[in-house]
Amino acid sequence: MTEMTPAEVTAQAEPVANTMSGTYGGVTQSCTAPRSVLFLYDDPYKTPATAVLTRFLDKDVVLAETRSYHVQNYGAQCSTEDVPPVRSNLGVSEQPDLPRTPLDIDTGDEETLNALEQEAWELEKQIVADLRTFEVTMAGVFAPYVTEWNSDGWLGAGGDFITGVGSGMSSWWDGEKDFWGSVSGALKSSAAKVGNAVWDRVSNPIDTLQGIAQAHAKAITTGVDVVKALTEFMRGLLSGDVDKLFAALDPLAALKTAEGVIGEFGTLMSDLFAKGSEFLNGLLEVFRRTPVLGLIANSIMRVITLMTPNFWAEILGQGVGFILPEVLMWVISLIVSALIAATGVGAAGAVVIIAGKIASLASKLRKMISANSKIYAFVAFLRTTEPIIARVGPLGQKLRQSMYIRETKSLEPVKRVIIPTRHWIQKLDDLARQGHGPQRHEGAVTDKQLLDRVLHGLDPMTGSVVDHDKFFKKYGVHYDPIKHGTPPDFGGTMIHVPGKGDLPITMSKKIQHVSGAHATKFNTPEDYVKAYEWVIKDPRVKAFEGNSKPTLRIPDIKMSDIFGPDFEVRIKGYDAFGNRTVFGSDTNLIAIFEKDSNGILQLKTMYPDP
Repeated sequence: MTEMTPAEVTAQAEPVANTMSGTYGGVTQSCTAPRSVLFLYDDPYKTPATAVLTRFLDKDVVLAETRSYHVQNYGAQCSTEDVPPVRSNLGVSEQPDLPRTPLDIDTGDEETLNALEQEAWELEKQIVADLRTFEVTMAGVFAPYVTEWNSDGWLGAGGDFITGVGSGMSSWWDGEKDFWGSVSGALKSSAAKVGNAVWDRVSNPIDTLQGIAQAHAKAITTGVDVVKALTEFMRGLLSGDVDKLFAALDPLAALKTAEGVIGEFGTLMSDLFAKGSEFLNGLLEVFRRTPVLGLIANSIMRVITLMTPNFWAEILGQGVGFILPEVLMWVISLIVSALIAATGVGAAGAVVIIAGKIASLASKLRKMISANSKIYAFVAFLRTTEPIIARVGPLGQKLRQSMYIRETKSLEPVKRVIIPTRHWIQKLDDLARQGHGPQRHEGAVTDKQLLDRVLHGLDPMTGSVVDHDKFFKKYGVHYDPIKHGTPPDFGGTMIHVPGKGDLPITMSKKIQHVSGAHATKFNTPEDYVKAYEWVIKDPRVKAFEGNSKPTLRIPDIKMSDIFGPDFEVRIKGYDAFGNRTVFGSDTNLIAIFEKDSNGILQLKTMYPDP
């Protein structure tokens, strides 16, 4: 017989005690009744929120205090047994003998919760500071490879590498560079052109493998496909969109059909998201309330784009193999391990097995990455990444402990409380409808779009020199290059404008997009919305709402006041020379407001200004 710890005995006894206790049939039956609360996230899995502190109150007097059930209450082991048999009970806080009168329900006193939330904010700022140091350090470590690539392109890589990796690795790396950017700034377009010229001369790269490339051909071809799936998960973390994140899980789970460590990783991810309710609680709480996971993904992928193709040529040359999939799996395993550490009260025993599996896999991957590799850059990357991601665990714990929910005058025997997970992305969509801020200055804008804007005057909203807002103002419709043609002559297209008749579309300053000395953006939806929520508390906004002025420009809110001294990791930009924008301590947030036809406040745009 397996011995149970006192905590496990207590946890499993609680549901039974609540079911059997009460005064049913007694003289007070009409005055009391069982009351319960079901806490659910609104994510695609409708994940139950476990181990949530729950208080039942009558006129600020606490009548009972408990926590919502978690898997250990039912003797389950997270990710080792199917959760569905007990899932309907998870997330339930219940008390058997409470008044039938309206009661308030909350998750703790505000003073305590506010203090815990402040501790979480301090942890978030520390992680951001660490990420800033990480990016600067890694930029120096990988600088020799970036310099060589900028100078020589594929000419600096061995022919076997060019033949063996094929256009899959080349196109993946180039696309991710455009999306994530790099700490050292934009890599020269001439390098990519050199690469394309070389590939054009390889009629069938997979069939003409030679040397070491031939030995790794199958692994590399498969590896590039695996890397794409892993990258989609990192994009999901950056998106701030819980639906995109969960959609990216399917490709991860599909990896379980692969051989070796990739299959082991895929199986673990599949089991974890299917059965790991405690893990999902940690993931959702960090994801819905902070940009940390997105910022970590952003920093790591920016550094990975510094691992230029000539760097991978050197890795292959050592006979280690194409280990980029292992690098990304290791990073994701670390994130998962940290989130498991954020599990709720009483759940420690329930996650021991899954935590052990993740730790074992991460250790195995780390050994595979560093085995036989004498390249210092990899060692530095591994050593610097690990402690940063580990901080996500304490952050998740503070966030779960500081969850604030209050329901007043509840009469339902079973109160359903839905916890929103889409606040950031929904608010961002709202701001996009108000103006053009997110469309030009938020994380979905790629590095290439920033560069095209500042160097060539291309509007990210149209992909051309046609300004979306100006075109709409002049012609009354949204610009569509398929319908309306492209500059400079638009193919002679005519457009009907109400009150003006049929007008030819002509290129002029009235519809031309103009960019300033820098093209800048926020890296995550969360930080864009956080900045907006800070700005609207400015007294000038309140005054603007009450006056007759049509426009308000606020140019002087310090980014450091909103996000702390290491705000630079949260934003990005390029100057008119194509260099990365340097954001000093005096960087401001510029916000421009207008009013619609009903006098309602609208955010026209908002962006960091160095």
